Amino acid sequence: MKYIPIQNKRILALDPAYRGMGYALIEDRVVRLLDWGTKSCKSNKAPLFLKRTEELISRHHPDILVLEDVEGNSRRCKRIQAVIHKIVKLAAKKKIKVRTFSRAHIAATFTHANARNKHEIAQTICTFFPELVPRMPRLRVIWRSEDFRMNIFDAVALGMTYLHSVRESKRNTGNPYPPGDRLVS
Repeated sequence: MKYIPIQNKRILALDPAYRGMGYALIEDRVVRLLDWGTKSCKSNKAPLFLKRTEELISRHHPDILVLEDVEGNSRRCKRIQAVIHKIVKLAAKKKIKVRTFSRAHIAATFTHANARNKHEIAQTICTFFPELVPRMPRLRVIWRSEDFRMNIFDAVALGMTYLHSVRESKRNTGNPYPPGDRLVS
Protein backbone atom coordinates (compact mmCIF):
# COMPACT_ATOMS: atom_id res chain seq x y z
CA MET A 1 0.00 0.00 0.00
CA LYS A 2 1.31 3.44 -0.92
CA TYR A 3 1.01 6.30 1.53
CA ILE A 4 0.47 9.71 0.08
CA PRO A 5 1.93 12.42 2.32
CA ILE A 6 -0.47 15.15 3.33
CA GLN A 7 0.71 18.48 2.01
CA ASN A 8 0.71 21.36 4.45
CA LYS A 9 -0.81 24.51 3.04
CA ARG A 10 1.09 27.73 3.46
CA ILE A 11 -1.00 30.73 4.37
CA LEU A 12 0.48 34.18 3.79
CA ALA A 13 -1.41 36.87 5.68
CA LEU A 14 -0.69 40.50 4.83
CA ASP A 15 -1.67 43.67 6.65
CA PRO A 16 -0.85 46.76 4.56
CA ALA A 17 -0.73 50.03 6.50
CA TYR A 18 0.35 53.59 5.87
CA ARG A 19 4.07 52.96 6.66
CA GLY A 20 4.43 49.46 5.25
CA MET A 21 2.97 46.06 5.92
CA GLY A 22 3.05 43.26 8.41
CA TYR A 23 3.15 39.69 7.20
CA ALA A 24 2.89 36.22 8.65
CA LEU A 25 3.43 32.83 7.03
CA ILE A 26 1.51 30.04 8.77
CA GLU A 27 1.39 26.32 8.08
CA ASP A 28 -2.11 24.92 8.45
CA ARG A 29 -1.96 21.24 9.50
CA VAL A 30 0.29 21.64 12.52
CA VAL A 31 -0.37 25.30 13.11
CA ARG A 32 3.12 26.73 12.97
CA LEU A 33 4.40 30.22 12.37
CA LEU A 34 7.11 29.90 9.71
CA ASP A 35 7.98 33.55 9.10
CA TRP A 36 6.78 36.96 10.21
CA GLY A 37 7.86 40.56 10.12
CA THR A 38 7.29 43.95 8.59
CA LYS A 39 8.18 45.36 5.21
CA SER A 40 8.77 49.09 5.06
CA CYS A 41 7.12 51.06 2.27
CA LYS A 42 8.01 54.58 3.34
CA SER A 43 7.30 56.15 -0.01
CA ASN A 44 3.63 55.15 0.36
CA LYS A 45 3.44 54.15 -3.28
CA ALA A 46 1.33 51.23 -4.46
CA PRO A 47 4.10 49.84 -6.72
CA LEU A 48 6.39 49.49 -3.70
CA PHE A 49 3.68 47.56 -1.80
CA LEU A 50 3.26 45.28 -4.82
CA LYS A 51 7.03 44.78 -5.10
CA ARG A 52 7.23 43.78 -1.40
CA THR A 53 4.26 41.44 -1.84
CA GLU A 54 5.84 39.86 -4.91
CA GLU A 55 9.08 39.31 -2.96
CA LEU A 56 7.15 37.53 -0.19
CA ILE A 57 5.22 35.39 -2.68
CA SER A 58 8.36 34.35 -4.57
CA ARG A 59 10.22 33.55 -1.33
CA HIS A 60 7.45 31.59 0.41
CA HIS A 61 5.26 30.18 -2.40
CA PRO A 62 1.99 30.43 -0.44
CA ASP A 63 -1.12 28.42 -1.30
CA ILE A 64 -3.50 31.04 0.12
CA LEU A 65 -3.20 34.79 0.61
CA VAL A 66 -5.29 36.32 3.42
CA LEU A 67 -6.14 40.03 3.55
CA GLU A 68 -8.55 42.33 5.33
CA ASP A 69 -11.87 42.76 3.55
CA VAL A 70 -12.13 46.40 2.52
CA GLU A 71 -15.50 46.14 0.80
CA GLY A 72 -18.46 47.79 2.50
CA ASN A 73 -17.84 49.92 5.56
CA SER A 74 -14.08 49.49 5.97
CA ARG A 75 -12.23 52.09 8.04
CA ARG A 76 -9.12 51.77 5.88
CA CYS A 77 -8.08 54.85 3.92
CA LYS A 78 -8.75 54.83 0.18
CA ARG A 79 -5.04 54.46 -0.65
CA ILE A 80 -4.69 51.27 1.42
CA GLN A 81 -7.98 49.96 -0.01
CA ALA A 82 -6.55 50.48 -3.51
CA VAL A 83 -3.32 48.69 -2.49
CA ILE A 84 -5.32 45.71 -1.20
CA HIS A 85 -7.28 45.54 -4.46
CA LYS A 86 -4.01 45.57 -6.43
CA ILE A 87 -2.57 42.80 -4.22
CA VAL A 88 -5.68 40.72 -4.96
CA LYS A 89 -5.11 41.22 -8.71
CA LEU A 90 -1.44 40.27 -8.33
CA ALA A 91 -2.41 37.07 -6.51
CA ALA A 92 -4.92 36.24 -9.24
CA LYS A 93 -2.17 36.59 -11.85
CA LYS A 94 -0.01 34.20 -9.84
CA LYS A 95 -2.98 31.81 -9.38
CA ILE A 96 -2.99 32.11 -5.59
CA LYS A 97 -6.31 31.83 -3.76
CA VAL A 98 -7.23 34.96 -1.82
CA ARG A 99 -9.46 35.03 1.25
CA THR A 100 -10.62 38.22 2.92
CA PHE A 101 -12.06 38.80 6.38
CA SER A 102 -13.63 41.87 7.93
CA ARG A 103 -12.37 43.37 11.19
CA ALA A 104 -15.61 42.18 12.80
CA HIS A 105 -14.93 38.60 11.71
CA ILE A 106 -11.40 38.81 13.14
CA ALA A 107 -12.72 40.18 16.44
CA ALA A 108 -15.34 37.41 16.61
CA THR A 109 -12.61 34.79 16.19
CA PHE A 110 -10.89 35.98 19.36
CA THR A 111 -13.97 36.38 21.54
CA HIS A 112 -13.39 32.94 23.08
CA ALA A 113 -10.25 34.37 24.66
CA ASN A 114 -12.07 37.52 25.89
CA ALA A 115 -9.88 39.63 23.61
CA ARG A 116 -11.83 42.83 22.97
CA ASN A 117 -9.22 45.08 21.35
CA LYS A 118 -6.08 44.83 19.23
CA HIS A 119 -3.72 44.71 22.21
CA GLU A 120 -5.65 41.87 23.86
CA ILE A 121 -5.76 39.99 20.54
CA ALA A 122 -1.96 40.43 20.29
CA GLN A 123 -1.57 39.05 23.83
CA THR A 124 -3.69 36.04 22.89
CA ILE A 125 -1.56 35.49 19.78
CA CYS A 126 1.56 35.49 21.99
CA THR A 127 0.11 32.56 23.97
CA PHE A 128 -0.15 30.56 20.72
CA PHE A 129 3.17 31.76 19.29
CA PRO A 130 5.63 32.57 22.12
CA GLU A 131 8.28 33.49 19.54
CA LEU A 132 6.35 36.74 19.01
CA VAL A 133 6.62 37.89 22.65
CA PRO A 134 9.75 40.02 21.98
CA ARG A 135 7.84 41.83 19.22
CA MET A 136 4.81 42.59 21.43
CA PRO A 137 4.28 46.37 21.48
CA ARG A 138 3.36 48.01 24.75
CA LEU A 139 -0.18 49.15 25.35
CA ARG A 140 -1.01 52.11 23.14
CA VAL A 141 -2.17 55.32 24.74
CA ILE A 142 -4.49 57.59 22.80
CA TRP A 143 -1.94 60.33 22.07
CA ARG A 144 0.54 57.94 20.41
CA SER A 145 0.31 56.47 16.97
CA GLU A 146 0.13 52.70 16.68
CA ASP A 147 3.42 50.83 16.97
CA PHE A 148 4.54 49.54 13.56
CA ARG A 149 5.06 46.05 15.04
CA MET A 150 1.31 45.76 15.62
CA ASN A 151 0.99 45.02 11.88
CA ILE A 152 2.68 41.67 12.52
CA PHE A 153 -0.02 40.78 15.04
CA ASP A 154 -2.76 42.00 12.69
CA ALA A 155 -1.36 39.71 9.98
CA VAL A 156 -1.18 36.74 12.36
CA ALA A 157 -4.75 37.48 13.48
CA LEU A 158 -5.86 37.34 9.84
CA GLY A 159 -4.10 34.00 9.37
CA MET A 160 -5.62 32.57 12.55
CA THR A 161 -9.06 33.80 11.50
CA TYR A 162 -8.68 31.94 8.22
CA LEU A 163 -7.68 28.73 10.02
CA HIS A 164 -10.52 29.10 12.51
CA SER A 165 -13.11 29.68 9.78
CA VAL A 166 -11.94 26.65 7.78
CA ARG A 167 -12.06 24.40 10.84
CA GLU A 168 -15.46 25.70 11.96
CA SER A 169 -16.90 25.34 8.47
CA LYS A 170 -15.63 21.77 8.11
CA ARG A 171 -17.02 20.91 11.53
CA ASN A 172 -20.46 22.40 10.83
CA THR A 173 -21.07 21.74 7.15
CA GLY A 174 -18.17 19.85 5.65
CA ASN A 175 -17.62 22.86 3.37
CA PRO A 176 -14.18 24.49 3.78
CA TYR A 177 -15.49 27.85 2.50
CA PRO A 178 -17.74 29.45 5.11
CA PRO A 179 -20.41 31.94 4.03
CA GLY A 180 -19.11 34.71 6.32
CA ASP A 181 -15.96 35.46 4.36
CA ARG A 182 -15.17 35.98 0.69
CA LEU A 183 -13.19 33.75 -1.60
CA VAL A 184 -11.84 36.37 -3.98
CA SER A 185 -10.05 34.24 -6.55
